[in-house]
Amino acid sequence: MSKSFVVATDMSPRSDRAIRRAIWLAEHHDARLIVCHVVDDAAPPEIAASAHDAAVTLLNQFTKSLSDKVDITIHAQYGDPTADILALVAQNDPTLLILGTHRPRPFLDAVRETTAQRLVRLTACPVLMVSDRVDHAYDHVLAATDFSPASTAAITLALHLAPKAQITPVHAFHVPYSGLMTYGGQDMDEMTASFRLEATEDEARWRDEIALPDACGPTVIAPGSVSQVLAAQLAATGASLITAGAHGRVGQGRALLGSVAADLLRQPPCDVLIARPA
Repeated sequence: MSKSFVVATDMSPRSDRAIRRAIWLAEHHDARLIVCHVVDDAAPPEIAASAHDAAVTLLNQFTKSLSDKVDITIHAQYGDPTADILALVAQNDPTLLILGTHRPRPFLDAVRETTAQRLVRLTACPVLMVSDRVDHAYDHVLAATDFSPASTAAITLALHLAPKAQITPVHAFHVPYSGLMTYGGQDMDEMTASFRLEATEDEARWRDEIALPDACGPTVIAPGSVSQVLAAQLAATGASLITAGAHGRVGQGRALLGSVAADLLRQPPCDVLIARPA
């Protein structure tokens, strides 16, 4: 495993949680950590300079209060957050980019990407979005899977980050016209069983092709949307991390961000790890 992580902060309490998790992970994995803050270069020079200096001072104080065992570099600069974070990741090739949750903006969130969604779409680096307060290791991971290489890569990385965690793969399948009692003369129970069988066969082929560790339990295969099935499993297990691929079997280009990943990043129910195939 690579020995460096990058965590980006906008100096909000949401980002403080990301820094805490980043330091926790860096300490437990003996990794170097780069803490990145980008000051908006559109601000007047005097205001921007003051914000830059204050950010460096506060980040140094905050990180030192959390750990004296991690090699931490504070990287503060003027520019555009998305472009500069992408450039920093490209220069350092970290194992993981760590972010806090975004500030809710109901109207804007409905019509455009969040910064986190844009970063995941434009980088090959896995992204961990932190929403939980850090006081524990990840003990149970829900791994959303469509049996694609991307979702498998997310599981593999989760096992590196949380080697003692229990992993529960989760696959949701869609039954068309499920609101109707019958479809073409066929009972909905029969329709559901047919789609479940197809998913079960896909899951068996997936397990034959990859080497899942003992920590991976049986795959939960259930009808419904991915968000519905994950929510039910999250309530049942109390998992602290959800993993998913940046895209599924349909969209394989870096410029594409799958709907599951996009939804999880927009409204994370817990910490979320998004990855692409190696």
